[in-house]
Amino acid sequence: MEYAAAVYLMAAVLLGVAGASKAVTPEPASAALARLELYHRQWAVRLLGLVELVVAVSAFIVGGIVPATALAALYAGFAVVAAAMVRSGSAVPCGCFGRIEMAATRRHVVVNVLAAVAGLVAASWPVEAVDKLFETQQWLLAPFFVVVVGGAYGVFTWLIRPTSR
Repeated sequence: MEYAAAVYLMAAVLLGVAGASKAVTPEPASAALARLELYHRQWAVRLLGLVELVVAVSAFIVGGIVPATALAALYAGFAVVAAAMVRSGSAVPCGCFGRIEMAATRRHVVVNVLAAVAGLVAASWPVEAVDKLFETQQWLLAPFFVVVVGGAYGVFTWLIRPTSR
């Protein structure tokens, strides 16, 4: 179960970073939503960012079905929005990570779908809070965090890498 927990928590790290970025700098995401003719008020984007951050933190601290289901629902919604952006053919920034300039690509859709699946798996076999994952072997927490944060960073760098056409 620790492998599924690692992938789920990688998705939570990405969600938390994206949420914090949107909460601080909502303008790019607001502009991207406006291009899709979706509700795009900056206060709503900030609120969405805060919700993302709360879900991500609760995945680590609380664990269980509720944060995992919320993470899956958020990523499923992001997959739909990313697919709409890709389909529109627009190469303008998606605003996923605040001011970091990157257009939505098929990679975004794939990552969002896989993260939603990871959330559903974590909800099906409830992933406990991180402090309970390795109760008997606390020394494994440090390498586990390195894998989770490193994996999330790897996915992030893959997302922002320009696509070859």
